[in-house]
Amino acid sequence: MSQTPGKGRSMRMNANPAERCAQRGISVVQWSFRSAIAVYALIDCWMCRFSMNPDGISYLDMGDLYWKGNWRIALNSYWSPLYGWLTGFLLRMTKPAMRWEFPEVHLLNFAILLAALFGFEFFWRELLASRDIETWELASLEYAWILGYLLFACVLLVDETLALVTPDLLVAAIVFITSGMILRFTRGSMVAASTFLLGVLLGIGYLAKAAMLPFAVISIITMLVIAWKQHLRKSLVAAATLGFLTVALPFSTLLSLNMHRPTFGDSARINQGWLVNGVLPKFRHWQGDRSMPAQHPTRRLFISPDVYEFATPVEGTYPVWYDPGYWYAGLDSSVHPAREILTFVRETNVIVSHIFRLQKALVIVVLMMILLSDGIGSWWRRLMRLWPILIPSTLVILMYAIVHWEERYTWGVVVVLFGAAMVSTVFSDEGQRTRAFRTAALILALLTISWIPESIIRHNARSVEEQQQVLVAEQLHAMGIEPGDHVALIGDGIHAYWARLAKVRIVAEVPHSLDSQASDSAAVFWNSSPERKQAVLDVLRSTGAKAVVTDTPPSTVPPGWVSMGNSERFVYFFR
Repeated sequence: MSQTPGKGRSMRMNANPAERCAQRGISVVQWSFRSAIAVYALIDCWMCRFSMNPDGISYLDMGDLYWKGNWRIALNSYWSPLYGWLTGFLLRMTKPAMRWEFPEVHLLNFAILLAALFGFEFFWRELLASRDIETWELASLEYAWILGYLLFACVLLVDETLALVTPDLLVAAIVFITSGMILRFTRGSMVAASTFLLGVLLGIGYLAKAAMLPFAVISIITMLVIAWKQHLRKSLVAAATLGFLTVALPFSTLLSLNMHRPTFGDSARINQGWLVNGVLPKFRHWQGDRSMPAQHPTRRLFISPDVYEFATPVEGTYPVWYDPGYWYAGLDSSVHPAREILTFVRETNVIVSHIFRLQKALVIVVLMMILLSDGIGSWWRRLMRLWPILIPSTLVILMYAIVHWEERYTWGVVVVLFGAAMVSTVFSDEGQRTRAFRTAALILALLTISWIPESIIRHNARSVEEQQQVLVAEQLHAMGIEPGDHVALIGDGIHAYWARLAKVRIVAEVPHSLDSQASDSAAVFWNSSPERKQAVLDVLRSTGAKAVVTDTPPSTVPPGWVSMGNSERFVYFFR
């Protein structure tokens, strides 16, 4: 009869002082890595405290609207609500000054990372317990924990994890906890209350990101297969399903009523149109065509340079990106097999290239452990025993591969898959296992530490531009722009994070190049005659904008444009 690592160790601790000493060693390892990860993450959060991304602005705007009680306006079919609820609650409670709004959001990311770390520990503990506990000796178990923490750091602390204002860290935390609970369910160690909680967590995952809906469905089907094969009570699966529906169904119902059609979210449908069916331009200012008319396009008010207006009816700092589902209503989101195959081949190549380029340390360590073990066949058979967590995680990656994959989408499932591969290695000799795990941990530690200086240099290089966003917002206020005012852009609003800090709304823009146009409209504006420039400014004035901000001024700025201090941007006020 198997035992959990914690229980097995506690029973042996009473046997002799040597085992109690070894157990203390494991505890030292755990607290040492917890502290190291927390310190590094806190430093990283500080270094990227002014970082922002287009998705983050939409989540912050959504959070504000929810906590102001504007649920009907806040609801949209593209962005899931949970992360916005968290950011909105934090900012509503603290009411930070302009300069501290983005740093507070990164502090929230730090807290979510800690939650992901403890979720990972739960998963790792259950993963280690998934094999016969008697095959683990305390020495190899200690190195297994070291290897696990390094796996977590290698995937979740590399690159720009904490710089991104997205729910992906939250999703990773939920993947860890639910995968650990599925392993516990596989061992028959769960009752109706805990399976109901598992369903609730899967529902929370859906609220964090709509892509977690397929993960939840696959996980529940997996539990049903486990219950059938192991003759467990089917009522346990029913409890998990009920828990999921209790959380997911109310939001889906509200969203469907708001959209006037049944929906669980439109992010998959819209990305299918953008990234598989080739709807152009992607992301903003789609005007439709004869075969595919746009139902709610942004309004093009001028041609060459192109001027787009979008003051109504969508809210948000940059309405174009706050609700892509509204502006892209009518796009082709149908499935075309030939395009799906081409997309799958392309994205699979991206995934493989990424793994062998940025996750090569993990690949090297897993291959080394397999080669040092008792054989690939034994490793494969043990790995397949973990199919209840392998299948949902693998299918999530394949789901992204048929549309579009990015590393941050699959942080959690990548850790699950690599962790399962590491723990499944088979060694008949305990000394050999200990040496293999120790060597693997040393290699992974060296390779993981090696990217820290590069990460620091990269963050420092970006810090000047990131702080400029704050300077622009402060300058606008100093020049008389008030929160709630409307502004226009000569440039791209999708990267105008200063507008969120200044609490102004971008209602029109002369953008840079879009997918469907060869020319850069912002450049065309600056290269136009004075009369044409004035005509464009008159059009922008008609949108209700109080001022126009440019992010790409020419070397000689025309009269009327005012420098915004050291921000490298200029502003034109309508008098």
